[in-house]
Formats: sequence, structure tokens, C-alpha cells
Amino acid sequence: MVRRPPSISSIAITASILAAFVLWTLLVRFWPPIAAFDLHIAAPRLSLGSPAAQIGSAIAVLTWPGVPYAILLGIAVWALRRRLRQLALALALTVLLAWGGASLLKLWLARPRPVDALPLITTAGMSYPSGHTVAIVAFSVGIGATLMVTREHLATKFSWLLGGAAVVIIVGVDRWLLSAHFFSDIIGGALFGGLAARLALMIAGVAIPAPHDLVTEMVRIRRPTELERPRRCAVIYNPAKVTNWEVFRRRVEYELIQRGWRDTLWLETTRADPGREQTARAVAEGVDLVIGAGGDGTIRVICAGLANSGIPFGLIPAGTGNLLAKNVGIPLDEDEALKLALDGVDRPLDLVRLTIDDTVVDHFAVMAGIGIDAVILEQTNADLKKAVGSAAYFVSAARNANHAALHATIQVDDQPPFKRRAHVLVVGNVGFLQANIPLIPDAEPDDGLLDVLIASPRGVIDWVKLTTRVLTRQRRTDDQLDRITGRKVTITVEERDRYQLDGDTEGECNRLTAEVLPGALILRSHRHRLRPVILAAEDTEVEPADPVSVR
Repeated sequence: MVRRPPSISSIAITASILAAFVLWTLLVRFWPPIAAFDLHIAAPRLSLGSPAAQIGSAIAVLTWPGVPYAILLGIAVWALRRRLRQLALALALTVLLAWGGASLLKLWLARPRPVDALPLITTAGMSYPSGHTVAIVAFSVGIGATLMVTREHLATKFSWLLGGAAVVIIVGVDRWLLSAHFFSDIIGGALFGGLAARLALMIAGVAIPAPHDLVTEMVRIRRPTELERPRRCAVIYNPAKVTNWEVFRRRVEYELIQRGWRDTLWLETTRADPGREQTARAVAEGVDLVIGAGGDGTIRVICAGLANSGIPFGLIPAGTGNLLAKNVGIPLDEDEALKLALDGVDRPLDLVRLTIDDTVVDHFAVMAGIGIDAVILEQTNADLKKAVGSAAYFVSAARNANHAALHATIQVDDQPPFKRRAHVLVVGNVGFLQANIPLIPDAEPDDGLLDVLIASPRGVIDWVKLTTRVLTRQRRTDDQLDRITGRKVTITVEERDRYQLDGDTEGECNRLTAEVLPGALILRSHRHRLRPVILAAEDTEVEPADPVSVR
């Protein structure tokens, strides 16, 4: 998961809150005037049956820390299902740090409750810091961050700014009125709640809400100057994969408007057309950027339509496999992927033109294969894939383990053809499969080469050895495992079988010809070299291979 580094102002504010909380806690613990001040401003003693006590007790139950924490966790689940992974992490961390941290502080400091505290379930335990105040402040900050990430309207954010502040004040006054806490407990709780929430947001890389951000939002919208041509973006999306259309459109429009983009072209894919006509329209209208949101099938079709068009492509992964995104380091968090699509660097990416049985069929960006891998993908249960993700592919693989080997003839570039009795025949532009399996770990998406893997095991023991070699990235080749590179490869099989492109089974064939198109796609990416997500932290470079070689 890619995390945005916090700004200097966010670090400074968080450090100030930390310093204030530590100083305030030390004063509460060791400076007698604080205790005297608490006693001086203590609330009048309430009768348990009085209207004020009953109202205060009701508020205390409704704002018991478990309630706001449960709401935050519910929103975290909602965010995770909508691929707002960093927001989900931030909210979960907020609950962990706020509730866990407050509980530990209470045990450590062991400050008794005021002697006049009403005998209620919400006044049990130690007093510092106020757990209710910690929870409601953390809750308010978490909701504010959610409104910012989902790009709610400015009026909604202002309403929550005022409403959240009002709720915090009500809870604080209620704890004081019930004599459940000293005034210093409430101040300490407010500081710790704000600190816990801000730390969680910083760790997760989510923008931290602050009142001045709303003013900045109103005045920072960039408008094209008279000398600039207004930029236009086309957004091609699969409605079956974009789980919350209203939130998605609002967030995309917000980010585009903030950067001076105008007249966005919204294009929805259909069951009959996964994006061909939509991409053709975007190219015909001469847009400056195409953003694609969908699964591997939608992304592949958009890439094919943009081949050699020169129009940059911003990828928002919204499927189960997200093969291209994982292989080139596109964040799986929707918010981060969107920002990369708008602010990233344009980098050339190879595409592969595929010819099936002497007819030009399509392009792909990840992998194509014939035989068992296509059958596994085709027979993967869609409902199971939704439930358990990439693990569903292993279930399908187990069911199809006895798929017959194919008698294949392989020719790479102008080299002499050779024959294999193969179970796996894969042509890759990149190297990683679902579940981050390194099938062809040396494959690079921008080296102008294809990588071919041919596996020819003879029995169960050979399958185990080959699987181990693939997973451990052993580069040794023999008569059971061929790794070949080149610019054009033709695979001919005697037995007609299924074939797949980027994870989608397309049909049956006897001959499959793949030819690389160097730099045919302009992809919005990071400034560093294109790499798989799981290899993003590695600094080693793979030496370029010869045009035709065996690895």
C-alpha cells in the first residue's frame, strides 16, 4: 500500500498536540494547583432522580465510547469494500490507538473519580483521561477525514465542522455535569483523542482535516489562463466494479476541477461492450487523459484502444486480480490511484499484439496463455472470487490439475522452432499472476521484449518441483521448464484449447502469435522505474536481456 507522506504543517500540529498532552498530563499528576482548580469549578452535586441527572445519564449512555468506536469501524468496513484502503486503515487505527491508549493511561495513572460522581455504569473505573471525550474527539476527526476523502460538498464539511464541535462540547459538559470527571480529565481526553486520530491518519497516509482546509478548498481551484487550452479527461468505468458511483464521480470531479480540468467525458462500459467503443470515442474527441476504472478485462480493452494514440492512461484498479496495476506499482487504494493518474509521470509501457489462428484479435498488457491457465481462469467461481479473492484461483487449479498436456511447437523470432509436450504455455509482458505468484519474475513491462514460459512436467513430483522453482524464482531451465525472451513468438498446438488474455478467457485456438509493441501505451506512473507493487522497495536493477535468449 502506497502512503502519502504527511505535510510539515500536519507534523507540526500533531507534535504540538503531543507536547500539549504530555505537559497537561504532567501538570495533572504533579502540580497541586490543577487539583485545586478542579475542585473549585466542580459541578453542583446532582440528585440521581433529578431531570438533569436523567438527561445527562441518557447522553452518557448514547455517547459511551463503544458507540462512536463501533461507528468508525463500520465506516472502515464500508471504505475497505470501496477500495479506500488507507481510509479504512486510518479509522481502524484510530479506534485502536484511542481506546487502547486511553485504557492503558487509566491503568497507569490510576486517578480516582470525583467523590460526587453519580453511581452510574458510565462512571466506573479510573478518571484520567475522560474516555467519553477521547472517543468523541477521535470520532469527530475520523468522520471529518472520511468527508474529505469522499469529497463531500463544502456545505456538508462545514456542517460537520460545526456539528462535530457541538457534539464534543455537549459530551464534555455532560461528563462535568454528572461529576463523572474532573475538568482536567476532560481536557486531557480531548487532547489525547485528537492526538490518537491524527497519528492514525498520518500512519495510514490520509489527509488530516483542519478548519483552514475548508477555506483553502474554496480559493485554490485552478482555472486555465487565457493562453492555456482547457484540458479534458475521459473517465471510462465499469459500473459493476465501481461500487459506489456517486462517491466515485464526486471524488474524480473534485480532483479534476482542483487541477483546472473541464468538461469531463464520462463513459460507462456495458456487458456487450467492455470499453472498445468508449475508448474509441475518447480517442476521437482528442482528450488529454483517459482514466480507466474497472477489472482486468476493462483495463485491457482500454489499453488496446489507446495503443499508439499518445494519450496518457491513468489506471484505477477496481477488480479482484488487478494484474496490470500490481505489476507496474499502481496503488490498490482508489484515492491514491486517482491522484497518481492525475499527477504521475507519463511512462511508455509495452503492449502485445495478439494474432489468433491468423486473425488479429487484440492486444494485451499482462499475459496470454493457452491450455491449463486459461481453463483455470474460465472455471474460477465468480461468487467464490468475490468472497475470498485470489484464493478462488487455487480452488479452480486443484479441480483442473489433470488437464491434458498439449503437443506444442514454439518459434521465437527467426529462431528454429522446437517442440514440447507442455501443460503451461504463457507469454508475458510482466511477470506476476494473481496472489502475487512470480511466474516470470524477470519480465519487465518496458524492455521491448516478450517473456515466454513453457512448463512440461511429467508427473506429480515434477509439478511440485516446478511449482517450487517458480515460487522461489529459480532461473534454471531444463527439458521441463523453458524461459525464453524475444520480440515475437508463435505457439501452435495440435489439440485445440482455450486461451486467455490478461486473466480473461476469450475462446479456443490452435495457433497463438504474440508480437511486442514497444512503448505503445503511455501510462501515468510513479517517478521511479515501473515495478511490481511487492517489489517496489527493491533498488536492484535487472540487466536487460539479449533480444532472444533463454533464461
